[in-house]
Amino acid sequence: MSEERQTHRVLTKFKFNDKIIEKAGGARIYRDTTLLTPGSWSDSLGMSEVEYTPEELKKSAKHWDANYLNIDHNWGVLSRIGHIENTHWSDNAVKGDLYIYPITNTSRDTIALIDAKLINELSVELMSRDVWKSEDTKRYATEITYMGAAVVTMGACRETKIQEDDTYKRIK
Repeated sequence: MSEERQTHRVLTKFKFNDKIIEKAGGARIYRDTTLLTPGSWSDSLGMSEVEYTPEELKKSAKHWDANYLNIDHNWGVLSRIGHIENTHWSDNAVKGDLYIYPITNTSRDTIALIDAKLINELSVELMSRDVWKSEDTKRYATEITYMGAAVVTMGACRETKIQEDDTYKRIK
């Protein structure tokens, strides 16, 4: 039997008695944000493009395993700034309402940056079954399940928007 000391990270759900906890309110809500549109997009991990068709996006618009909203795909505790609700397919895009809770400096700063029109992009996190089609040498996303999203300065999908406002210009 080995006597070496081992380090383990055991992930469990955070449990609490919701009957004695007050709910934090006052979320800033950004309605009908564009989360993902049809097109050929590449993520920062795979670095190769995957085609997202209108048919698959429409089918998947309500398939969310988690609806968290983070900053820059950071999974740290203080990077969790809110969540996404009311996901749906509309105007050729997966859309939803962002709820950002101004209870940390990070979330308050994010709200201020969005309202000042300095940031306006999102990046969804998803799982998909990618199907290779040799006739056009592309990979197509199928069976899409969303895992959450992040507020970012430059998303892979160029059409993501928190606010539909022409005064925001993507920095090149």
